[in-house]
Amino acid sequence: IPLKVFMKCADCGEPMTGYIVKRKNLYYYKCRKRGCKVNKSAKEIHTTFKSKLSEYSVKKDYIPAIVYELFHGYSEQNKDSAEKLALLSKRLNELNAYIETLDEKLYVKGEITKEKYDILVFKYNKEKEEISRDLAGMDENISNLEKAIKDAVQIALQPSESWEKGNFKIKSGLQNLFFPSGISFDKKTGVFRTPDINSAIADFARISGDLALIKKGLSTSKSKKSPFAEKEG
Repeated sequence: IPLKVFMKCADCGEPMTGYIVKRKNLYYYKCRKRGCKVNKSAKEIHTTFKSKLSEYSVKKDYIPAIVYELFHGYSEQNKDSAEKLALLSKRLNELNAYIETLDEKLYVKGEITKEKYDILVFKYNKEKEEISRDLAGMDENISNLEKAIKDAVQIALQPSESWEKGNFKIKSGLQNLFFPSGISFDKKTGVFRTPDINSAIADFARISGDLALIKKGLSTSKSKKSPFAEKEG
């Protein structure tokens, strides 16, 4: 059963295991620690877990705004990369201009020798190749970031349904994606404790909640300068 070991007992902190009662053909979770009486029906646990996943689902209408907000938010956090991109692009333009000037000096004005021309053009072209490689890598990273955000948002559309319908591997992947440090089950309250939530998933839920408030004309925790606030307003 998918939540064994991943789920811990809130009372003692030990991982919970699973077992089947054959005469009923029903699965249960129980704490591994001897003497700990945490024992619960897998059906009930799974229903509660699906409810927990549903808390982080997002509405389809909000996807474009969420992708926009997260992409630009992460870009803002990586200003150094943006500045490097601008500097590299500027330097590439300068090198192209230098080579054009050399062409004019050699072929039009005759101000430099062919030997000097070849040395300088070789030097500038070599630097251009290095810059082009760096720019290509940065463009790929930006493209990968946007794709990763879009893929993750798609998962967040119906996380509960995706977990329920998935096989063991899919279930395990989803629960680890959402809760990297696992979850704890509190027998007294019948709810899960989630010490750690994937930061991207948390952002989806936050932005989705803010968008819902904006649609209702209410204030949000986001700045008024938020790009999606302008789009939705």
